[in-house]
Amino acid sequence: MVNFGASCGRADGLLGLLLLAQGTREKVFEALTSAGQVGEWRMAPVAGEPQTLIARRGPISIAVVCGRQVRADDGLEVLALGTEEQFADGRSFREVLDAVRRSGALAVIPWGLGKWTGRRGRNVAATMEALSDMDVFLGDNGSRFGWLPLPKRLAAGEARGFRILPGSDPFPFGADHRRVGGFGFFMDEPPNEAAPWGRLHAWLRERRGSPATYGRACGPLRFLANQAGIQAWNRLGFAKHAS
Repeated sequence: MVNFGASCGRADGLLGLLLLAQGTREKVFEALTSAGQVGEWRMAPVAGEPQTLIARRGPISIAVVCGRQVRADDGLEVLALGTEEQFADGRSFREVLDAVRRSGALAVIPWGLGKWTGRRGRNVAATMEALSDMDVFLGDNGSRFGWLPLPKRLAAGEARGFRILPGSDPFPFGADHRRVGGFGFFMDEPPNEAAPWGRLHAWLRERRGSPATYGRACGPLRFLANQAGIQAWNRLGFAKHAS
């Protein structure tokens, strides 16, 4: 993965962790597990971590960690990172968040363009106000317009003590997959190949502030192309569903 190698400055060993957030119908992690090998990459399970695979190609490796994207009834989302557990879509935002927290997965409320405004934005703000133990993280989005400052609600949440995790969040069309691993965060210690997710999960929970970010969100051309593309994608998906 070019983006991981460029960010960590190494050409061998475990370069980093790729944290998946699969929708209800997506089975990327399961497909990788079943395949055993994809192109030049060999997949190996991690003992004691069923949610983690080590993808190896020559001297380099990347940990692939299963996770879920759970949709609430109003379109808001909660990410459950580091778990193979399935969660039901369509419940209230607070019910979804509570279910993810109870599961032991790392719960992340991801920012989304247009989703943290109006009634839904007030719902997010009220939920953040009601959380006292700060075990929930907020998610920055690599698909946003990177020339703008951090969205106000994210900045306000961080000022209140919530930790922010950035992720590339590529769109499912065109060449946007090339952004995978291009916007993320650093650990202040080397990744642990014996327990990649276990160590990262513990490290994140031990931190009092947001981890250091690398990379940047989308430039103007990519942002505009993606926004046009997602509108077409959604219309096509609706048309297929309706037929």
